[in-house]
Amino acid sequence: MRELLGADVTTQRALLAQGALTAVEMANAYLDAIEHSQPTLNAFIAIDRERTLAAARDSDAHRARQGARALEGVAIAVKDNLDVAGWRTTAGMATRRDAAPAAHDSAAVAKLRDAGAVILGKLNMHEAALGADNLNPHFGACHNPHRHGYTPGGSSGGSGAAVAANLCSAALGSDSMGSVRIPASYCGVFGLKPSFGAISPRGSVCVSRRLDHVGPLARSARDLGLLLAAMAGFDPACAQSRAVEFAAAGAGPLRIGVPALTAIDIDPEVGAAFVRGLDMLRAAGHLIVALPAAQLDSGTVRRSGLLVCEAEMLVEHADHWRTRRADFSPQLAGMLAWAERKSALEFVAAQRAMDAAQVQVQMWLASCDVLASPTTPQRAFAFGAPVPANQADLTCFASMAGVPALSLPLPVGAGELPIGLQLIGRIGDDLRLLALAQTCSEWRNSGEWPLAATT
Repeated sequence: MRELLGADVTTQRALLAQGALTAVEMANAYLDAIEHSQPTLNAFIAIDRERTLAAARDSDAHRARQGARALEGVAIAVKDNLDVAGWRTTAGMATRRDAAPAAHDSAAVAKLRDAGAVILGKLNMHEAALGADNLNPHFGACHNPHRHGYTPGGSSGGSGAAVAANLCSAALGSDSMGSVRIPASYCGVFGLKPSFGAISPRGSVCVSRRLDHVGPLARSARDLGLLLAAMAGFDPACAQSRAVEFAAAGAGPLRIGVPALTAIDIDPEVGAAFVRGLDMLRAAGHLIVALPAAQLDSGTVRRSGLLVCEAEMLVEHADHWRTRRADFSPQLAGMLAWAERKSALEFVAAQRAMDAAQVQVQMWLASCDVLASPTTPQRAFAFGAPVPANQADLTCFASMAGVPALSLPLPVGAGELPIGLQLIGRIGDDLRLLALAQTCSEWRNSGEWPLAATT
């Protein structure tokens, strides 16, 4: 059963279809694993064994009566800023711990249920989804499965940790400036930020209407494709939803653009792993195209996005900010208070900086098919260590441009913390990115991708 829990969704679907496994058996096994892991990993905020097993029984009955849907019996865990009917949506905040359970599923969760998925529980996250270490002061720190006491990244830290620790088949996260891709990188799993609006964010706790994306995390690129297919589609009830037409993945060599990253402080081991990743892409027949550095400072871009998020969250949480400010952590309260002191002119200037970042991405993609970079400038770091200010410097550009981006794990030595490779494409090129990531993972699994001499 342990091997089964670590299998990807594609493999689990096959076993379920063959009758070698039932949805109830898989849900029970995951629930046992979650309960065993909670004292040390703390990836989940809430589980409900009876509710989950009832859903698994319904899934098995549906398979027997009507046949299997696309994700029949697959066990999905959900970041706790996305509504799941009957569960509280805390967004990792003390102000929402006593909220009434959600009356309806979020749009993404509803589509997963329609496809036959079983919801396992709600995942730990950085408070209010505004941060990237998941050291949550209200629900406890979520730890990186690869090294206790280290961050799994954030804000979808519980999502990355749960997938990496084999506590679910796959997970849902949200990404405003990197919050799916950063934990995917730190935890060594696959994470997709789709084209803006391809998956409706309706039913989520808003960070930024312009930047918020719902995205899956999984143990393979092919799983990301299954989950994207289940959740994508225009939602007329959501202003941020878009009728994205996905281009075919295509075949043949691609031009992989690599912007100069000299202005970003990238840890040497991350840079070395990235170079090996480029060597693999080149050996697979793709052309590596050197691109100029960004014409604007990545720190300025990141801070502009942060200001927009903070300002919008003052609206999202206005009632609690007015009546329960003491329930905001000092860190979060300080960020929102800082935005409260900013002027409308400064907010517009931040929006214009974000526009410039979007243009920069469009200019790069005019010279290539796909952009590549490390996902994060560093590996996961220990709780208590200084939080790197540049965590999102490599991920924020794609968020502001609304283009699809994913993180896939690069090979590292035994016992080493993971490192991620980020791929970025044009709007609608999600399938191209997934196909390229699948090729990379197959190459990696073949053992033909050499590690550094020291490993």
